[in-house]
Amino acid sequence: MVLGSLFRRLPAPGGKILVAYASQTGAAETIAWRTANALAGSSLVKVAALGSLTAAEMAEAGTLLVVTSTYGAGESPDSARAFERKTMAQPQAFKGLNYAVLARGDKKYDGTFCGFGKSVDRWLAASKARRMFDVICVDGDDDTEAMTRWAEQIVKLGGATRVEQLMPGPAQDWFLTERRLLNAGSAGGETWHIALTPRDAEHLNWTAGDIAEIWPRNADTVVDEFLTQHNLNGELSFRWRGHWTFLRDIIAHSRLPKPHEVEGIALSWLVERLEGFPAREYSIASLPQSGRMELLVRKAVREDGSLGLGSGWLTHVVAPGGVIKLRLRPNPNFHPPRDGAQILIGAGTGMAGLRAHLQYRQMKKLREAWLLFGERGEKTDLYYTDDIKAWQADGTLARTDLVFSRDASPKRYVQNLVSEQGADIARWIEGGASILVCGGLQMAAGVQAALVKIVGQEKLDQMTQDGLYRRDIY
Repeated sequence: MVLGSLFRRLPAPGGKILVAYASQTGAAETIAWRTANALAGSSLVKVAALGSLTAAEMAEAGTLLVVTSTYGAGESPDSARAFERKTMAQPQAFKGLNYAVLARGDKKYDGTFCGFGKSVDRWLAASKARRMFDVICVDGDDDTEAMTRWAEQIVKLGGATRVEQLMPGPAQDWFLTERRLLNAGSAGGETWHIALTPRDAEHLNWTAGDIAEIWPRNADTVVDEFLTQHNLNGELSFRWRGHWTFLRDIIAHSRLPKPHEVEGIALSWLVERLEGFPAREYSIASLPQSGRMELLVRKAVREDGSLGLGSGWLTHVVAPGGVIKLRLRPNPNFHPPRDGAQILIGAGTGMAGLRAHLQYRQMKKLREAWLLFGERGEKTDLYYTDDIKAWQADGTLARTDLVFSRDASPKRYVQNLVSEQGADIARWIEGGASILVCGGLQMAAGVQAALVKIVGQEKLDQMTQDGLYRRDIY
Protein backbone atom coordinates (compact mmCIF):
# COMPACT_ATOMS: atom_id res chain seq x y z
CA MET A 1 0.00 0.00 0.00
CA VAL A 2 1.27 3.48 -0.85
CA LEU A 3 2.34 5.58 2.14
CA GLY A 4 -0.33 8.08 3.01
CA SER A 5 -3.15 5.96 1.66
CA LEU A 6 -4.73 5.58 5.09
CA PHE A 7 -5.17 9.34 5.49
CA ARG A 8 -5.20 10.88 1.98
CA ARG A 9 -7.70 13.57 0.95
CA LEU A 10 -8.54 14.48 4.55
CA PRO A 11 -7.30 17.48 6.55
CA ALA A 12 -5.42 16.80 9.77
CA PRO A 13 -5.68 19.84 12.02
CA GLY A 14 -5.09 17.76 15.16
CA GLY A 15 -2.65 15.31 13.64
CA LYS A 16 -3.11 11.70 12.57
CA ILE A 17 -4.26 9.07 15.05
CA LEU A 18 -4.40 5.41 14.14
CA VAL A 19 -6.53 3.23 16.44
CA ALA A 20 -5.57 -0.40 15.91
CA TYR A 21 -7.42 -3.30 17.50
CA ALA A 22 -6.87 -7.02 17.95
CA SER A 23 -10.06 -8.64 19.16
CA GLN A 24 -11.13 -12.23 19.81
CA THR A 25 -14.76 -11.77 20.83
CA GLY A 26 -15.41 -8.22 19.64
CA ALA A 27 -14.99 -6.32 22.93
CA ALA A 28 -11.62 -4.77 22.04
CA GLU A 29 -12.90 -3.80 18.60
CA THR A 30 -15.90 -2.04 20.16
CA ILE A 31 -13.66 -0.05 22.52
CA ALA A 32 -11.43 0.90 19.59
CA TRP A 33 -14.34 2.34 17.60
CA ARG A 34 -15.69 4.19 20.64
CA THR A 35 -12.22 5.61 21.26
CA ALA A 36 -11.97 6.75 17.65
CA ASN A 37 -15.42 8.37 17.80
CA ALA A 38 -14.35 10.31 20.89
CA LEU A 39 -11.29 11.65 19.05
CA ALA A 40 -12.88 12.28 15.67
CA GLY A 41 -13.74 15.91 16.40
CA SER A 42 -10.17 16.96 17.17
CA SER A 43 -7.96 14.77 14.97
CA LEU A 44 -7.84 12.79 11.77
CA VAL A 45 -8.61 9.28 13.00
CA LYS A 46 -8.37 5.92 11.26
CA VAL A 47 -9.46 2.58 12.73
CA ALA A 48 -7.96 -0.69 11.50
CA ALA A 49 -7.41 -4.27 12.61
CA LEU A 50 -3.86 -4.61 13.92
CA GLY A 51 -3.36 -7.77 11.90
CA SER A 52 -4.16 -5.98 8.65
CA LEU A 53 -1.50 -3.27 9.09
CA THR A 54 2.01 -3.11 7.72
CA ALA A 55 4.86 -1.56 9.68
CA ALA A 56 4.92 1.30 7.16
CA GLU A 57 1.26 2.09 7.75
CA MET A 58 1.82 2.16 11.49
CA ALA A 59 4.87 4.41 11.19
CA GLU A 60 2.87 6.85 9.08
CA ALA A 61 0.56 7.77 11.97
CA GLY A 62 1.62 10.48 14.37
CA THR A 63 -0.11 8.66 17.22
CA LEU A 64 -0.91 4.97 17.51
CA LEU A 65 -3.47 3.70 20.02
CA VAL A 66 -3.62 -0.10 20.29
CA VAL A 67 -6.63 -1.80 21.88
CA THR A 68 -6.11 -5.52 22.19
CA SER A 69 -7.42 -8.54 24.01
CA THR A 70 -5.42 -11.53 25.19
CA TYR A 71 -6.63 -15.01 24.44
CA GLY A 72 -5.68 -18.26 26.15
CA ALA A 73 -2.39 -18.20 28.06
CA GLY A 74 -1.21 -14.73 27.06
CA GLU A 75 -1.64 -15.35 23.34
CA SER A 76 -2.71 -12.99 20.58
CA PRO A 77 -6.25 -13.00 19.17
CA ASP A 78 -6.66 -15.04 15.99
CA SER A 79 -6.66 -11.97 13.76
CA ALA A 80 -3.20 -10.92 15.02
CA ARG A 81 -1.43 -14.29 14.98
CA ALA A 82 0.34 -13.72 11.67
CA PHE A 83 1.15 -10.12 12.65
CA GLU A 84 2.78 -11.31 15.86
CA ARG A 85 4.76 -14.02 14.10
CA LYS A 86 5.97 -11.82 11.23
CA THR A 87 5.85 -8.07 11.96
CA MET A 88 6.56 -8.35 15.68
CA ALA A 89 9.41 -10.80 15.17
CA GLN A 90 11.88 -7.92 15.28
CA PRO A 91 11.86 -4.21 16.15
CA GLN A 92 10.70 -1.78 13.46
CA ALA A 93 11.68 1.82 12.69
CA PHE A 94 9.02 3.73 14.63
CA LYS A 95 11.04 6.71 15.82
CA GLY A 96 8.71 9.74 15.97
CA LEU A 97 5.62 7.60 16.58
CA ASN A 98 3.72 8.21 19.84
CA TYR A 99 1.81 5.24 21.17
CA ALA A 100 -0.29 3.82 23.98
CA VAL A 101 -1.77 0.39 24.63
CA LEU A 102 -5.05 -0.64 26.25
CA ALA A 103 -4.85 -4.36 27.01
CA ARG A 104 -7.86 -6.49 27.96
CA GLY A 105 -7.57 -9.71 29.89
CA ASP A 106 -8.78 -11.81 32.80
CA LYS A 107 -7.00 -11.62 36.15
CA LYS A 108 -7.75 -15.25 36.92
CA TYR A 109 -4.89 -15.94 34.48
CA ASP A 110 -2.56 -14.03 36.77
CA GLY A 111 0.74 -15.02 35.20
CA THR A 112 -0.36 -14.16 31.66
CA PHE A 113 -2.86 -11.37 32.42
CA CYS A 114 -3.01 -9.06 29.36
CA GLY A 115 0.03 -10.91 28.02
CA PHE A 116 -0.34 -10.03 24.36
CA GLY A 117 -1.05 -6.36 25.05
CA LYS A 118 2.09 -6.15 27.16
CA SER A 119 4.05 -7.82 24.35
CA VAL A 120 2.80 -5.18 21.90
CA ASP A 121 3.83 -2.44 24.34
CA ARG A 122 7.35 -3.87 24.70
CA TRP A 123 7.71 -4.32 20.95
CA LEU A 124 6.68 -0.74 20.19
CA ALA A 125 9.11 0.56 22.81
CA ALA A 126 11.90 -1.57 21.32
CA SER A 127 10.99 -0.08 17.93
CA LYS A 128 11.86 3.39 19.33
CA ALA A 129 8.26 4.61 19.46
CA ARG A 130 7.52 6.98 22.36
CA ARG A 131 5.23 5.55 25.06
CA MET A 132 2.77 8.28 26.09
CA PHE A 133 1.73 6.45 29.26
CA ASP A 134 2.04 2.99 30.77
CA VAL A 135 0.00 0.16 29.29
CA ILE A 136 -3.48 0.10 30.83
CA CYS A 137 -4.64 -3.42 31.72
CA VAL A 138 -8.39 -3.99 31.86
CA ASP A 139 -9.90 -6.91 33.77
CA GLY A 140 -12.99 -7.91 31.80
CA ASP A 141 -15.93 -5.78 30.73
CA ASP A 142 -16.66 -3.97 33.98
CA ASP A 143 -13.26 -2.65 35.08
CA THR A 144 -14.39 0.94 35.58
CA GLU A 145 -11.15 2.02 37.23
CA ALA A 146 -8.94 1.01 34.29
CA MET A 147 -11.36 2.34 31.69
CA THR A 148 -11.54 5.65 33.57
CA ARG A 149 -7.78 6.01 33.16
CA TRP A 150 -8.14 5.34 29.43
CA ALA A 151 -10.94 7.90 29.12
CA GLU A 152 -8.80 10.50 30.90
CA GLN A 153 -5.96 9.94 28.45
CA ILE A 154 -8.34 10.20 25.48
CA VAL A 155 -9.48 13.59 26.81
CA LYS A 156 -5.83 14.71 27.08
CA LEU A 157 -5.45 13.83 23.40
CA GLY A 158 -8.29 16.21 22.58
CA GLY A 159 -11.18 13.77 22.68
CA ALA A 160 -14.56 14.23 24.29
CA THR A 161 -15.77 11.23 26.24
CA ARG A 162 -16.73 9.75 29.60
CA VAL A 163 -15.97 6.30 30.87
CA GLU A 164 -19.63 5.31 30.48
CA GLN A 165 -19.40 5.99 26.74
CA LEU A 166 -16.51 3.55 26.35
CA MET A 167 -17.95 0.65 28.35
CA PRO A 168 -20.73 -1.83 27.62
CA GLY A 169 -24.25 -1.00 28.70
CA PRO A 170 -25.98 -2.51 31.73
CA ALA A 171 -27.27 -6.06 31.79
CA GLN A 172 -30.94 -6.68 30.97
CA ASP A 173 -33.59 -8.81 32.65
CA TRP A 174 -34.32 -12.21 31.12
CA PHE A 175 -36.44 -15.03 32.53
CA LEU A 176 -35.60 -18.71 32.81
CA THR A 177 -38.16 -20.39 30.55
CA GLU A 178 -36.83 -23.93 30.30
CA ARG A 179 -34.11 -26.04 31.86
CA ARG A 180 -33.50 -29.61 30.75
CA LEU A 181 -30.69 -32.13 31.36
CA LEU A 182 -29.51 -33.45 28.00
CA ASN A 183 -27.00 -36.16 28.88
CA ALA A 184 -28.29 -38.23 31.80
CA GLY A 185 -25.93 -41.10 32.46
CA SER A 186 -22.99 -39.50 30.64
CA ALA A 187 -19.43 -40.29 31.71
CA GLY A 188 -18.78 -36.54 31.54
CA GLY A 189 -20.25 -33.57 33.33
CA GLU A 190 -23.92 -32.74 33.12
CA THR A 191 -24.93 -30.67 30.11
CA TRP A 192 -28.11 -28.63 30.29
CA HIS A 193 -30.34 -26.99 27.73
CA ILE A 194 -31.28 -23.53 29.01
CA ALA A 195 -33.94 -21.31 27.41
CA LEU A 196 -34.46 -17.63 28.31
CA THR A 197 -36.97 -14.98 27.27
CA PRO A 198 -36.37 -11.22 27.66
CA ARG A 199 -38.43 -8.80 29.67
CA ASP A 200 -38.28 -6.48 26.66
CA ALA A 201 -38.81 -8.13 23.25
CA GLU A 202 -36.47 -5.54 21.70
CA HIS A 203 -33.59 -7.49 23.19
CA LEU A 204 -34.33 -10.39 20.85
CA ASN A 205 -31.64 -8.96 18.63
CA TRP A 206 -28.42 -10.81 17.90
CA THR A 207 -26.55 -12.54 15.10
CA ALA A 208 -25.38 -16.15 14.86
CA GLY A 209 -22.02 -16.27 16.65
CA ASP A 210 -22.84 -13.67 19.31
CA ILE A 211 -22.28 -14.23 23.03
CA ALA A 212 -24.48 -14.02 26.12
CA GLU A 213 -22.83 -12.61 29.22
CA ILE A 214 -24.60 -14.04 32.26
CA TRP A 215 -24.29 -12.27 35.60
CA PRO A 216 -24.56 -14.93 38.34
CA ARG A 217 -25.95 -13.81 41.66
CA ASN A 218 -26.70 -14.77 45.23
CA ALA A 219 -30.13 -16.19 45.96
CA ASP A 220 -32.81 -13.65 46.97
CA THR A 221 -33.06 -15.19 50.46
CA VAL A 222 -29.31 -14.65 50.96
CA VAL A 223 -29.57 -11.03 49.82
CA ASP A 224 -32.53 -10.33 52.09
CA GLU A 225 -30.73 -11.87 55.07
CA PHE A 226 -27.59 -9.78 54.45
CA LEU A 227 -29.56 -6.52 54.13
CA THR A 228 -31.56 -7.26 57.29
CA GLN A 229 -28.53 -8.35 59.29
CA HIS A 230 -26.71 -5.09 58.57
CA ASN A 231 -29.79 -2.84 58.54
CA LEU A 232 -29.19 -1.72 54.93
CA ASN A 233 -31.69 -0.11 52.58
CA GLY A 234 -31.60 -2.14 49.37
CA GLU A 235 -33.39 0.61 47.41
CA LEU A 236 -30.48 3.06 47.65
CA SER A 237 -28.57 3.60 44.40
CA PHE A 238 -24.80 3.76 43.84
CA ARG A 239 -22.46 4.04 40.89
CA TRP A 240 -21.36 0.46 40.25
CA ARG A 241 -19.74 -1.07 37.18
CA GLY A 242 -20.24 2.25 35.45
CA HIS A 243 -24.01 2.48 36.04
CA TRP A 244 -26.47 3.59 38.73
CA THR A 245 -27.53 0.38 40.49
CA PHE A 246 -29.76 -0.43 43.47
CA LEU A 247 -27.85 -1.64 46.52
CA ARG A 248 -29.96 -4.81 46.50
CA ASP A 249 -28.68 -5.67 43.01
CA ILE A 250 -25.08 -4.80 43.93
CA ILE A 251 -25.26 -7.15 46.92
CA ALA A 252 -26.90 -9.81 44.76
CA HIS A 253 -24.06 -9.80 42.23
CA SER A 254 -21.15 -9.60 44.68
CA ARG A 255 -19.21 -11.90 46.97
CA LEU A 256 -20.61 -11.19 50.42
CA PRO A 257 -18.11 -9.87 52.98
CA LYS A 258 -17.77 -11.28 56.48
CA PRO A 259 -19.74 -9.50 59.24
CA HIS A 260 -16.60 -7.92 60.73
CA GLU A 261 -15.79 -6.46 57.30
CA VAL A 262 -19.10 -4.58 57.27
CA GLU A 263 -19.50 -3.28 60.80
CA GLY A 264 -18.51 0.32 61.42
CA ILE A 265 -17.64 1.32 57.85
CA ALA A 266 -19.39 3.85 55.63
CA LEU A 267 -21.89 2.38 53.17
CA SER A 268 -20.20 4.07 50.21
CA TRP A 269 -16.89 2.46 51.19
CA LEU A 270 -18.58 -0.92 51.52
CA VAL A 271 -19.92 -0.64 47.98
CA GLU A 272 -16.46 0.29 46.68
CA ARG A 273 -14.92 -2.72 48.42
CA LEU A 274 -17.45 -5.28 47.22
CA GLU A 275 -16.04 -7.77 44.74
CA GLY A 276 -18.55 -8.21 41.96
CA PHE A 277 -19.04 -11.67 40.50
CA PRO A 278 -17.41 -11.87 37.07
CA ALA A 279 -19.77 -12.42 34.16
CA ARG A 280 -19.81 -15.82 32.50
CA GLU A 281 -19.86 -16.00 28.70
CA TYR A 282 -21.89 -18.54 26.72
CA SER A 283 -22.20 -19.10 22.99
CA ILE A 284 -25.80 -18.55 21.93
CA ALA A 285 -27.36 -21.70 20.46
CA SER A 286 -30.38 -20.13 18.76
CA LEU A 287 -31.51 -17.26 16.56
CA PRO A 288 -33.75 -14.41 17.78
CA GLN A 289 -36.46 -15.46 15.33
CA SER A 290 -37.30 -18.32 17.71
CA GLY A 291 -38.50 -15.79 20.30
CA ARG A 292 -36.06 -16.96 22.95
CA MET A 293 -32.38 -17.46 23.66
CA GLU A 294 -31.08 -21.00 24.05
CA LEU A 295 -27.80 -21.97 25.72
CA LEU A 296 -25.89 -25.23 26.14
CA VAL A 297 -24.33 -25.20 29.60
CA ARG A 298 -21.91 -27.70 31.12
CA LYS A 299 -22.29 -27.80 34.90
CA ALA A 300 -18.88 -27.21 36.48
CA VAL A 301 -18.14 -28.89 39.81
CA ARG A 302 -15.16 -27.77 41.90
CA GLU A 303 -12.85 -30.13 43.78
CA ASP A 304 -14.72 -29.42 47.03
CA GLY A 305 -18.00 -30.42 45.40
CA SER A 306 -19.37 -26.88 45.08
CA LEU A 307 -20.82 -25.76 41.77
CA GLY A 308 -19.20 -23.38 39.33
CA LEU A 309 -20.36 -19.80 39.67
CA GLY A 310 -22.13 -19.30 36.36
CA SER A 311 -23.09 -22.86 35.46
CA GLY A 312 -24.29 -23.60 38.99
CA TRP A 313 -26.49 -20.51 38.96
CA LEU A 314 -28.07 -21.41 35.63
CA THR A 315 -28.49 -25.15 36.11
CA HIS A 316 -29.47 -25.41 39.78
CA VAL A 317 -29.89 -22.15 41.69
CA VAL A 318 -32.20 -19.84 39.76
CA ALA A 319 -35.82 -20.97 39.92
CA PRO A 320 -37.95 -21.46 36.79
CA GLY A 321 -39.35 -18.06 35.88
CA GLY A 322 -36.59 -16.36 37.83
CA VAL A 323 -34.77 -13.27 36.60
CA ILE A 324 -31.34 -13.62 35.02
CA LYS A 325 -29.20 -10.57 34.32
CA LEU A 326 -27.83 -10.89 30.80
CA ARG A 327 -25.88 -8.68 28.43
CA LEU A 328 -25.58 -9.42 24.74
CA ARG A 329 -22.09 -9.12 23.29
CA PRO A 330 -21.66 -8.84 19.53
CA ASN A 331 -18.92 -11.21 18.38
CA PRO A 332 -18.11 -10.11 14.82
CA ASN A 333 -15.13 -12.47 14.61
CA PHE A 334 -17.60 -15.38 14.70
CA HIS A 335 -20.40 -13.95 12.62
CA PRO A 336 -21.41 -15.87 9.48
CA PRO A 337 -18.78 -15.60 6.73
CA ARG A 338 -19.86 -15.10 3.14
CA ASP A 339 -22.44 -17.52 1.78
CA GLY A 340 -20.98 -20.67 0.31
CA ALA A 341 -19.70 -24.06 1.39
CA GLN A 342 -18.82 -24.26 5.08
CA ILE A 343 -17.02 -26.68 7.39
CA LEU A 344 -18.23 -26.54 11.01
CA ILE A 345 -15.98 -28.16 13.61
CA GLY A 346 -16.62 -28.45 17.32
CA ALA A 347 -16.77 -30.55 20.46
CA GLY A 348 -18.81 -30.62 23.64
CA THR A 349 -20.80 -27.47 24.36
CA GLY A 350 -19.19 -25.92 21.28
CA MET A 351 -22.22 -27.39 19.54
CA ALA A 352 -24.09 -24.32 20.79
CA GLY A 353 -22.32 -21.86 18.50
CA LEU A 354 -22.41 -24.28 15.56
CA ARG A 355 -26.13 -24.84 16.01
CA ALA A 356 -26.88 -21.12 15.63
CA HIS A 357 -24.86 -21.02 12.42
CA LEU A 358 -26.63 -24.08 11.04
CA GLN A 359 -30.00 -22.49 11.88
CA TYR A 360 -28.84 -19.38 10.02
CA ARG A 361 -27.89 -21.46 6.97
CA GLN A 362 -31.20 -23.31 7.14
CA MET A 363 -33.09 -20.01 7.29
CA LYS A 364 -31.23 -18.74 4.21
CA LYS A 365 -31.62 -22.13 2.45
CA LEU A 366 -27.84 -22.49 2.14
CA ARG A 367 -26.52 -25.95 1.36
CA GLU A 368 -23.01 -27.48 1.33
CA ALA A 369 -22.36 -27.52 5.06
CA TRP A 370 -20.17 -30.19 6.66
CA LEU A 371 -20.35 -30.85 10.41
CA LEU A 372 -17.48 -32.52 12.26
CA PHE A 373 -18.35 -32.94 15.94
CA GLY A 374 -16.94 -34.84 18.89
CA GLU A 375 -18.18 -35.77 22.37
CA ARG A 376 -17.85 -38.59 24.91
CA GLY A 377 -20.57 -41.14 24.15
CA GLU A 378 -23.03 -41.37 21.25
CA LYS A 379 -25.90 -42.68 23.39
CA THR A 380 -25.73 -39.83 25.91
CA ASP A 381 -23.83 -36.89 24.44
CA LEU A 382 -25.09 -36.23 20.92
CA TYR A 383 -26.93 -32.95 21.48
CA TYR A 384 -29.74 -31.69 19.22
CA THR A 385 -30.15 -35.02 17.44
CA ASP A 386 -33.50 -33.97 15.98
CA ASP A 387 -31.98 -30.78 14.59
CA ILE A 388 -29.14 -32.71 12.95
CA LYS A 389 -31.62 -35.10 11.33
CA ALA A 390 -33.69 -32.15 10.06
CA TRP A 391 -30.61 -30.41 8.61
CA GLN A 392 -29.63 -33.64 6.87
CA ALA A 393 -33.14 -34.11 5.52
CA ASP A 394 -33.53 -30.61 4.06
CA GLY A 395 -30.00 -30.45 2.64
CA THR A 396 -28.58 -27.88 5.07
CA LEU A 397 -26.04 -30.53 6.06
CA ALA A 398 -24.42 -32.17 3.07
CA ARG A 399 -22.12 -34.23 5.27
CA THR A 400 -21.91 -35.17 8.94
CA ASP A 401 -18.97 -36.86 10.67
CA LEU A 402 -19.18 -37.64 14.38
CA VAL A 403 -16.66 -39.07 16.81
CA PHE A 404 -17.15 -40.21 20.41
CA SER A 405 -14.05 -40.59 22.55
CA ARG A 406 -15.46 -43.12 25.04
CA ASP A 407 -16.82 -45.35 22.28
CA ALA A 408 -13.44 -46.04 20.68
CA SER A 409 -10.15 -47.60 21.74
CA PRO A 410 -7.79 -45.87 21.55
CA LYS A 411 -9.79 -42.71 22.17
CA ARG A 412 -10.42 -40.51 19.16
CA TYR A 413 -11.34 -36.82 19.21
CA VAL A 414 -12.61 -34.34 16.66
CA GLN A 415 -9.04 -33.21 15.87
CA ASN A 416 -8.28 -36.82 14.91
CA LEU A 417 -11.34 -36.75 12.68
CA VAL A 418 -10.07 -33.57 11.00
CA SER A 419 -6.70 -35.20 10.31
CA GLU A 420 -8.33 -38.34 8.91
CA GLN A 421 -10.54 -36.31 6.56
CA GLY A 422 -7.68 -34.04 5.50
CA ALA A 423 -7.88 -34.76 1.78
CA ASP A 424 -11.59 -33.93 1.60
CA ILE A 425 -11.16 -30.86 3.82
CA ALA A 426 -8.42 -29.60 1.49
CA ARG A 427 -10.75 -30.03 -1.50
CA TRP A 428 -13.54 -28.11 0.24
CA ILE A 429 -11.15 -25.29 1.12
CA GLU A 430 -9.80 -25.21 -2.42
CA GLY A 431 -13.40 -24.83 -3.56
CA GLY A 432 -13.82 -21.74 -1.34
CA ALA A 433 -15.30 -23.26 1.84
CA SER A 434 -15.10 -21.30 5.09
CA ILE A 435 -14.31 -22.93 8.45
CA LEU A 436 -15.97 -22.32 11.82
CA VAL A 437 -14.55 -23.82 15.02
CA CYS A 438 -16.37 -23.70 18.36
CA GLY A 439 -15.40 -25.27 21.67
CA GLY A 440 -12.61 -25.56 24.22
CA LEU A 441 -9.04 -24.30 23.92
CA GLN A 442 -7.44 -27.73 23.83
CA MET A 443 -9.77 -28.97 21.11
CA ALA A 444 -9.30 -25.79 19.07
CA ALA A 445 -5.50 -26.05 19.33
CA GLY A 446 -5.62 -29.65 18.12
CA VAL A 447 -7.92 -28.76 15.23
CA GLN A 448 -5.70 -25.86 14.23
CA ALA A 449 -2.59 -28.06 14.25
CA ALA A 450 -4.41 -30.54 12.01
CA LEU A 451 -5.53 -27.78 9.62
CA VAL A 452 -1.99 -26.40 9.40
CA LYS A 453 -0.80 -29.83 8.30
CA ILE A 454 -3.59 -30.00 5.72
CA VAL A 455 -3.35 -26.57 4.09
CA GLY A 456 -0.27 -24.90 5.60
CA GLN A 457 0.16 -21.96 7.98
CA GLU A 458 0.20 -19.31 5.26
CA LYS A 459 -3.12 -20.47 3.83
CA LEU A 460 -4.73 -20.58 7.26
CA ASP A 461 -3.42 -17.09 8.05
CA GLN A 462 -4.87 -15.80 4.79
CA MET A 463 -8.22 -17.43 5.51
CA THR A 464 -8.21 -15.71 8.91
CA GLN A 465 -7.54 -12.31 7.35
CA ASP A 466 -10.25 -12.93 4.74
CA GLY A 467 -12.78 -13.93 7.43
CA LEU A 468 -12.98 -17.51 6.17
CA TYR A 469 -11.49 -19.13 9.28
CA ARG A 470 -13.33 -18.08 12.42
CA ARG A 471 -13.25 -19.44 15.96
CA ASP A 472 -15.31 -19.10 19.13
CA ILE A 473 -13.17 -20.77 21.78
CA TYR A 474 -13.01 -20.78 25.55
